[in-house]
Amino acid sequence: MRRSRGHLAYREEFWAGRLGIRAKILIWLALLAAFTIFTVWLFQGALFYTIYGILMATGFMGFIMARSISEPIIETNLAARELSRSRYTRPPHSGGYREIAQLNDTLVRAAEDLNKVEDLQRELIANISHDLRTPLTMIQGYAEAMRDIPDEVTPENMQIIIDETERLSTMVSEVLDFSRLRSGTLEMNKTDFNLTRLIRGITDRVSKMTAAEGYTILFDPEEDLWVTADSGRISQVVYNLLGNALTYTGEDKTVTIAQARKGRQARITISDTGEGISREELPLIWDRYYRSRENHRRSVLGSGLGLNICRGILENHQADYGADSTPGRGTTFWFCLPLADQSAKDEVE
Repeated sequence: MRRSRGHLAYREEFWAGRLGIRAKILIWLALLAAFTIFTVWLFQGALFYTIYGILMATGFMGFIMARSISEPIIETNLAARELSRSRYTRPPHSGGYREIAQLNDTLVRAAEDLNKVEDLQRELIANISHDLRTPLTMIQGYAEAMRDIPDEVTPENMQIIIDETERLSTMVSEVLDFSRLRSGTLEMNKTDFNLTRLIRGITDRVSKMTAAEGYTILFDPEEDLWVTADSGRISQVVYNLLGNALTYTGEDKTVTIAQARKGRQARITISDTGEGISREELPLIWDRYYRSRENHRRSVLGSGLGLNICRGILENHQADYGADSTPGRGTTFWFCLPLADQSAKDEVE
């Protein structure tokens, strides 16, 4: 866990918390000047001894000053070389200056974050590999059965192969979109479109895909709402949130989609009846590589990257979004989009 700002090393060390490098250099220079003045006053009667004493005092103070300033920097530099291995141990003299202490705190946090990201990346790769292996196995198994047994060449078996192929295609697309979001190359093409019609179309398609497994999707809007956004990307958001809800819904296998007008915005909510998400985990669910504490589940739709992709798309739209959850009673995801002008709506119609 990250340290709070009140427990940083530079606050725990008196000198490091109140004096920076510039201040300490000035103090050392003032001490050097004081030593010089004192030596001149002490040996003012003997020129040779005066010069000798000044040189000795200057050399001694210069050595102490150089060592005091450089030692924490050298130690931090040596320790930072381990950062590439996600390891970083605070040097023993890191509290010598406020800036060095702050730098060490930053490097320690970076090492912790890098180590966390590496662990989550490995978990993500393992989960995606598991999700990819299942449809590939089913496609191979049904294809071999149809090759070896002529009676197995049926529309039902062909449909299974088609469905699993579509699942693979969706997973690959999500991985590519995830990569584009990280690189900032995911383009948005905003237009005015009927959001209600788009959601209804997605609901109908997904219902046909999941009805055989007993899932029910409820969507009964009171009116059609038009919004200004990228219809393709918003379709992806709805699809991903719906897939997440289907994956984690309760025993009734029911997901409810609601639409409401909220001022000059359309608000969409997608709710499941599952176990819910704890208050501690709720702020983390949108993060990349995030993995819930519960055992991995195979997604009903998608690759499991959906929430992070939704976050990127909605943030590129400058849209409000969030999630509310009550443990034991399910989770509701929501987002808002600006309503289209009535004139634009009339032109399209």
